[in-house]
Amino acid sequence: MTFDPFTLIAQIVNFVILLALLRVFLYRPVQRTMQARERRIAQEQASAEEARREARAEAEALRDERNELERKRRARLEEIEEEADSLRERRVEEIEQEAQEAREAHADALRRDLREARERLRRRSAELLVDELRRALSELADASLERQAMRVFRQRLADVEPDTLGALRGRLEGSSAVIATAFEPSVEAREEATAAVREALEREIDPSFEVDPDLRMGVALRIGGLEVGWSAQGWADELEATFDDVVREVRGDGDEKGDGSEQAREAERER
Repeated sequence: MTFDPFTLIAQIVNFVILLALLRVFLYRPVQRTMQARERRIAQEQASAEEARREARAEAEALRDERNELERKRRARLEEIEEEADSLRERRVEEIEQEAQEAREAHADALRRDLREARERLRRRSAELLVDELRRALSELADASLERQAMRVFRQRLADVEPDTLGALRGRLEGSSAVIATAFEPSVEAREEATAAVREALEREIDPSFEVDPDLRMGVALRIGGLEVGWSAQGWADELEATFDDVVREVRGDGDEKGDGSEQAREAERER
């Protein structure tokens, strides 16, 4: 076998041409395709990484939002529990207050009923006592008590205040003196009463006499609307007024009417 340099060179040239053709028409397009694919893969990887980062960020945001919602939920539940506890405590206080008010109202009603019952009992007792006293005085009021009544009458005239005596003397200018008795006085009783009136008024007057059964027992001097003396009726009225004062004090209005009752008692004592 002989070595042909021309053939060797031709083959080498052909191989070089083939390499050049392969490089131009095959390697470079494949290389460009590979590079494009690599770039696309890199872009896709970058996009995927960006998507992963966004997903992680979104997941973190969602986790934070969920945590915030959970925190708000727990805070709201605590507020609701506090409001419920406050409402429950306030309602319990209201119920206790209502119960206390109901107990106080019931106690007030009981005390009021008790006061009213006591008042009715005292008033009825006073009425019975006064009625019995008046009946006894009416039964005892006869001539046998005449001297005792005159003695008390003279003592009352002697104890009359100067202002009252002055008023009585002034009333004599336009009015006559009248001596009222619960019974028909005897001659001696008339003389004794006239002497007592003259001595007290320091006037030589002749008073007239009249019988007043309402006095029950006693003697009274009446001049121009003024009256001085003593009678069992006045004493019974004073006793009844005293009972009324006691009943009002128990009821709680004694201070409001006490002054009027005191004036009434003073007027009765002057009799």
